Amino acid sequence: MLHYKHIFFDLDDTFWDVRANQEAAQRELFATFGMADRFPDFDAYYGTFREINQRLWIEYRDGIVDRETLRNQRFVRLLASAGIDDPRLAMEMSNEYLRISPTFNTLMPHSIETLEYLHGKGYPMSLITNGFNEVQFRKVECSGLGRFFQRITTSEFAGIGKPNPGIFEYAMRKAEVGPGECIMVGDDVYTDIYGSSTVGMPSVFVNPTGAEHDQRPLHEVRSLRELKEIF
Repeated sequence: MLHYKHIFFDLDDTFWDVRANQEAAQRELFATFGMADRFPDFDAYYGTFREINQRLWIEYRDGIVDRETLRNQRFVRLLASAGIDDPRLAMEMSNEYLRISPTFNTLMPHSIETLEYLHGKGYPMSLITNGFNEVQFRKVECSGLGRFFQRITTSEFAGIGKPNPGIFEYAMRKAEVGPGECIMVGDDVYTDIYGSSTVGMPSVFVNPTGAEHDQRPLHEVRSLRELKEIF
């Protein structure tokens, strides 16, 4: 007998390695748009982008900025940090980044073997992810993850992002399960673990570094392969 009627997973940094893939995409942009003439080196360019991008994603998650502001302002601000005021260039870089970034497909360790195990056990599985539809769906397609999931619930589809309870309620309605019949697996203690707890959904915190936190997930693992011991 299966432990749960449905397993929900986060995508970014639970399966899709954000840091590795983002850096690969940014190296390509750095070369394509001649950023070596504007920044001391790639590390300075990429470090600035990561800081700006992270701040804007937090503001997007908290409802401070909208989708278009996040998509476009990160490159406007990146260029501004080098004294460049060129909205057209920022838009070109944004469009190219959104086009190429999902095509890089480095996954977190043990992603495929763990999903194959759970799929083989017969667990219905879906993704709940904060992100843009066109990007998240291409990530799943290009990384070979699509065959494992029944559906992908994005913040764009739900109209609200994690940790807001609305996105978890939306995903459960689509899967036709209640909070006691499913479980959330994710790497972010706030958006995934706290978020799912707000609707009474149990969770598994994937915590590779053993970071301290104040949440109470049902399970906590260091590696995805440990999910085999839970399910």
